[in-house]
Amino acid sequence: MYQNYDNAVDKINKYLVKNLFSNSVIYNHLNCYRSFKQYLEVKQLPYSHGVALKWLNDNRPKWQHPKFKVFRLSLSQVNDIIQNGCITTNRYVYESSCNYDKLPKWCWLLLDDYLNEFSQSFCEGYVSQRRIACSKFLIYLSDNGGKSIKDINHKNIIGYYNQNEHRTVQAKNLNSRSIRHFLAYLADRKLISASLPYVLMQNVVPKIIIINELPATEKTRFYYANKASDKIPAVEYYAIAKELGNTYLDRHNYSKSIKSVFCKAWRDLYIFLEANGLGYSYETAEYWCICQKNYTDQWKSYRRAIKLFEQYRIFGDIKPNIVYSYKKEPVNSLPEWSRSLLLDFLSKKQKEENSVSTICLYRSSCLRFLKYLDQKEIKCCASIHPEILKEFHISDPHSTAEARNAYSVRIRGFLNYLADLGYVPITLQLALTTGKAQKAEIVEILSDEEVTSIYTFLTNAEKPMELRNIAIVLLGLRMGLRASDIIGIKFSDISWNEQTLSVHQQKTNRFLKLPMPVDVGNSLYRYIMNGRPNMPSDYVFIAHRVPYDKLNPGCCRRALNKVLDKQKNGFHITRKTFASCLLKSKTETDTIADSLGHSNNSTVLKYLSTDSNTMRQCALSLKNIEVERGILS
Repeated sequence: MYQNYDNAVDKINKYLVKNLFSNSVIYNHLNCYRSFKQYLEVKQLPYSHGVALKWLNDNRPKWQHPKFKVFRLSLSQVNDIIQNGCITTNRYVYESSCNYDKLPKWCWLLLDDYLNEFSQSFCEGYVSQRRIACSKFLIYLSDNGGKSIKDINHKNIIGYYNQNEHRTVQAKNLNSRSIRHFLAYLADRKLISASLPYVLMQNVVPKIIIINELPATEKTRFYYANKASDKIPAVEYYAIAKELGNTYLDRHNYSKSIKSVFCKAWRDLYIFLEANGLGYSYETAEYWCICQKNYTDQWKSYRRAIKLFEQYRIFGDIKPNIVYSYKKEPVNSLPEWSRSLLLDFLSKKQKEENSVSTICLYRSSCLRFLKYLDQKEIKCCASIHPEILKEFHISDPHSTAEARNAYSVRIRGFLNYLADLGYVPITLQLALTTGKAQKAEIVEILSDEEVTSIYTFLTNAEKPMELRNIAIVLLGLRMGLRASDIIGIKFSDISWNEQTLSVHQQKTNRFLKLPMPVDVGNSLYRYIMNGRPNMPSDYVFIAHRVPYDKLNPGCCRRALNKVLDKQKNGFHITRKTFASCLLKSKTETDTIADSLGHSNNSTVLKYLSTDSNTMRQCALSLKNIEVERGILS
């Protein structure tokens, strides 16, 4: 009953001995053959390769993977001997290789054409690996109703990926890569959609949305968005996106990482459109980005990528410096009577050339006040009375008295505007108080150890961001400049020959021309030559990524924290340290005031407390002060 099996085992044993295989290999083969024959005898089954494969698969969960591989190889060699009379290959032929023989004709023709071309560039083993992987995929396709190449679609590929199990993620990725190469071959010949090869990518499959599988509300939203009149075919959309990614992102100096994220967003959207038979429209893309919240943390970058695509589609180029707001404008939530008044008031402030930050504070202050009026069901200006203002002032939450006063001052300005229009009494704004008790604060400056650490950082700074950070910190520490003035420095403000720096102070509107210390000049020069991006901007300090704009004042505080490697309350501490150092060096108060850009020296006096050595000389004597009673008597 087992004569053929025993003869095959004997031939394999002689083959292993003749080819000097190790004793452990021979033992493992014989152990496999002995165990399998015992199984056949117990079950009273005749030998067949199908029975051998079933025995292997039934025992696979109980065995360690190395044992399974050895037994699988051993039994495949038995089958090779019985079928061919000898071992025809030293390589193990996986059981899934028989899928190739089961392929329908249309699959077989496609795969053979691909393998014939592939074999011209790669070795036989690599070709065999591709044949096995692609055969398994095509068998799955055929088993699920595939009749022709038209049935290679997104849904079938996703289904194959989800059910295709492997022992490790690396093995699964290797299998998917082989199939992707086959699909890319078909796509290059226009036989299938160009988006299909991307579907089997590990980071793409989980993010593909099939609309028919969504809840009814989301499904309706997508189909409604797809009714846009300006939609374009998905293929045309992706051709434009690839042109944008390959040319214009480089032209605007986007980093490799940002470019990669944007290109990935355009690709994933293309796959989504193709998988659902949709054309591209901004409405569809916008809702798709919102749905990506469930799949990736980069959905906001995807949203930005779609905005850039729209720019390029409309204008033929992109404008990286445009900042988009995706939040609903809170002004629009107000009733019409208060909304129109607020918009007119803010327009007036813009015409008065108030800064953007000042207008934002007016907007947030008045919004809070007008929303409170709406909650109290105030329908017109005539209904605003002092009691309502007092209630609002008490209930309005603020962390400090200064913050409350800042809001109150802006609301009073709005009430004055309404009074000028004749809508409220001129005295109504007096119901909002802005007074507060005066307070004295201890002046905080950098310690000697912190100053030393700054110069240590200066010595070791080499990277572009390090050079920028230390240049900013030295401008504050050695010249006493405010953050708002540092970020406004232009190349034309620096005189290298005179070693001076011209500053137009944003806070006081005063012009200063200050001597530039050597260490500051050297630090600025190093940053400009070795750290600053080579971008055509008038400003010395710019962002180190697209759109390479002028910095905001908060960057100075972050630069100080990076240099000190600790958190400080603000960048202004460098200015206070500068003034304190001048005082300690016996500099005249008028000179200190001029260096700080102050109109008089009264503000310098608060720094006296930082000069402890001099303050000790001013101590009053207790001589002739008698204690008559109490704890010291």
